[in-house]
Amino acid sequence: MTDTYTAYIPVDDVERDDLVIARGLSAVEAMKIAFGYDDAWETRLAEEDYGSFVHYVWQAHSKKAQPLALPYWTEQLHATVLKSQQPELDRMLGMDMIAAQFLRVSGHYWEGRVASDQAFDKRLERVAERREVRRIDREIATKLVDALLADGYTITCDLQEIEPEFVRSDDRNGILEYLWQIEIAEMHVHKGKERRWLRLIFDESGWDLVQDYSVELERIIDPICEPYLPWKQPNAAELDHGIRMLVLNSPDDVLKIEGMLK
Repeated sequence: MTDTYTAYIPVDDVERDDLVIARGLSAVEAMKIAFGYDDAWETRLAEEDYGSFVHYVWQAHSKKAQPLALPYWTEQLHATVLKSQQPELDRMLGMDMIAAQFLRVSGHYWEGRVASDQAFDKRLERVAERREVRRIDREIATKLVDALLADGYTITCDLQEIEPEFVRSDDRNGILEYLWQIEIAEMHVHKGKERRWLRLIFDESGWDLVQDYSVELERIIDPICEPYLPWKQPNAAELDHGIRMLVLNSPDDVLKIEGMLK
């Protein structure tokens, strides 16, 4: 089965979708889309007959390069095909060979990407997973900020900086808006003369947002975070927690395993 491809413009923002130009493309179709995108290239296929074989050259001239006195072909991809009695099929084979080269270096010719449809589907799955992590991150962080403020705490963040972003703040919306912009937050929370500490790390697994905290905050943090733990989910048995354990049902199992290892 011949691979098909997706031509797309990647977006470096998990909240936004990639710009998909087309899917289900042949390699040649994907190549032509890339060279034609934003009218950036002028292209042509040159061919030279050597009797027993034909040499094909895909020539591409950048329309956005600095103009020169004379036009010139700046990029070339080559293919050599043994001649048959069907010139059109020879040409198609040559284009397939040229497109195979293009796929290896497609990012050189345009701002987009060309990936197999299967690879792009996996990319969509990864994006969906990252979005779910971010959703959980924000849900937990919102509940934490609400609970801390409701308990009478004010919040200072970010301790990694010489000047914290805000000090002893109770501005819920401002605190959350700032948290959505960073990857790591180290915070002090204050209530009277009491000062506690916690660290949040975003975009990990979601449920592990709270990486460390003062033990005195356990009464607030644990009830919020525990429902998100993987082993507390309805599908916990289906999840891979990275732990493998051999369970022996009786002392006889030890003897059986011992016999198997001999």
